[in-house]
Amino acid sequence: MNNYTRLKAIVEVMGQYGIAPVAKVRKADFVDDLGFDKVFLNGLIFDVENVLQMELNEDIVNSLKKPEDLIQYFLQHQN
Repeated sequence: MNNYTRLKAIVEVMGQYGIAPVAKVRKADFVDDLGFDKVFLNGLIFDVENVLQMELNEDIVNSLKKPEDLIQYFLQHQN
């Protein structure tokens, strides 16, 4: 899967969670700015993992604080 396809899949999943990857939202904190709780955030990350057929360890999941972090991680790390 190339980066364009991966990005498109990530954006699609984020859209299902009400996140539009525009500049202001990309840099927003999931919890503080977007109001996500831990369960909702873990659901988002799980759905992205599922679509991209990847599995992240808990330390990495906990380090993803903004949509930008999530996008960058999944584009830089492939199976």
